[in-house]
Amino acid sequence: MTAPTTAAPDLTDASALVGFGLQPRLRPLQYPRYRDLVQRCRLDRTFRAAVEAFADGLEMDLIEVHPVEGLVLHPRHGSLFTFRLMDHPTLKSDQRLVLGLAHVGIAARVYPFPADLEEDTVKRVSIDEVDGFLRHLIKRLQDATRDSDGLALPHAGLDAAWRCYAKLTPGRPTPTGRLTHSSSQRWIRDALDWLVDQGMAYNAEKDLGAGHFRLAHRFRLQVREAASGAAFALLSDIRRAQLVEQD
Repeated sequence: MTAPTTAAPDLTDASALVGFGLQPRLRPLQYPRYRDLVQRCRLDRTFRAAVEAFADGLEMDLIEVHPVEGLVLHPRHGSLFTFRLMDHPTLKSDQRLVLGLAHVGIAARVYPFPADLEEDTVKRVSIDEVDGFLRHLIKRLQDATRDSDGLALPHAGLDAAWRCYAKLTPGRPTPTGRLTHSSSQRWIRDALDWLVDQGMAYNAEKDLGAGHFRLAHRFRLQVREAASGAAFALLSDIRRAQLVEQD
């Protein structure tokens, strides 16, 4: 007796749902077909298995099927869909370090506790808050990397990044009002604008004021997948300590 196979229409629907998931700015509530496929994937185990198989073929993991956010996919290391800062054609090496630190800083500032990564709520954050946290981080790392003779000691992984960041001024607007690349807040805005483009954040400046963003459920899930990274763990530790100090 042969094992049952997935019907061709199911496979077509599964591939269509993965296609929606590969466009992270789309939301099920905006597209009836996307909404129906999300609902089916949440209720039908056989159909979900077909969706997972398609994602697996693209070297991506299906991490959640959310009624509002839709299909949330996480690319594996080496996947065609993995975005690496080192692949960005216009960034210099020190700029990639600063932008990478800004991304990790946003995540650690908003989700410092493991419980934060399980809480299905939309968080808000501002450019000023992230910059303030990263400058607090730099002060802590500077203090931690000095021995009794006052000599700077290297900090694995983050040493080059925070040293590059420390050289930047918080804000230096151009005559048109834009921040220059010598401004740390420019890189934080670039990081947040990229999250908006990826459907992981929303610009909230009209509601909350200049430099404010809301972080989507999709961003929290992606951070949760990468939470075991050493950089995120260290920045989260420092953020938790900062919260204790503020209390």
